[in-house]
Amino acid sequence: MSEVQRKENELCIKIDFERNSRNPQRVFNSMSHLISSVEEFHSCLLSSVSAETKSNFLLSDINEGSIKSWLCPQIDGDVTNEQKGRLTSFLTYCTDLVISFISDKNTIESLEVLAKLEDEIATAAEEFNIEEFPNVFSLDRHRLLKGYTELSQSTSDLNSVDQVYLNSRGKTQKINKKFHLTKEDVEAILIEQIEKNTTTETLVIKKADFIGKSMWDFLRNKSTISARITHQEWLDKFHSRQEIVAPGDGLLCDLVTTAYFDKSNNLIDTKYEVILVHKKVDVLNLQQELKYDS
Repeated sequence: MSEVQRKENELCIKIDFERNSRNPQRVFNSMSHLISSVEEFHSCLLSSVSAETKSNFLLSDINEGSIKSWLCPQIDGDVTNEQKGRLTSFLTYCTDLVISFISDKNTIESLEVLAKLEDEIATAAEEFNIEEFPNVFSLDRHRLLKGYTELSQSTSDLNSVDQVYLNSRGKTQKINKKFHLTKEDVEAILIEQIEKNTTTETLVIKKADFIGKSMWDFLRNKSTISARITHQEWLDKFHSRQEIVAPGDGLLCDLVTTAYFDKSNNLIDTKYEVILVHKKVDVLNLQQELKYDS
């Protein structure tokens, strides 16, 4: 992508904040959530038209005065530079669409509300000639709504004087601070069916939670999952160093897997919870035993 194209597709997120006001961290927290929301929107948009590519941002500049972050979308994947240019232009154009869509809304109450926005994005994909499989356009509504929850979070801590703007393609639009959407709202909109399954299995620790407020990362069947451990008795022993475990160790435990499905029976989310830790497992010895048994 040429330097001219790069400049044309830059996005500027601007926060006009109240000077000499308390709680200054609110402004930087807001900027973080704003960037995350646009990243989520771009992932959603790109997955609908080009499965083999992904997008990321280059922070091209930060301006003083108001807080301004200039972001340049960048496409990674096995496509030509000409295709990357069209995909980037599509993302920039549709970012305007998803922001303007909520300009007069306080929330989103149903999937039906998104139909008009989805049609506009599908039309844009056709006009930019970027679909891998024309006529089968499908937007990841779950990811789109996750982007809106990040956007909602970005403005929740700002005070009544602070204002937020998006500048792209030479136009500036104010982001609606009254819009509010939580993760719980998204689940209520999307989820039609919930399935729970409890298994006893060995999980390999990738990252432990030493503070007690975060998820643990485990290796499960060669894939990484994040799970909360709710076995309080074992947690108390772990935090008091009566139980010593570290990344690479295994835990034989009872794992609850909760799968969430939408009205079309599509899996939209999976959550994990360790409800009982039986014991620490020597993973190396276990692997050797399995190899010997086979």
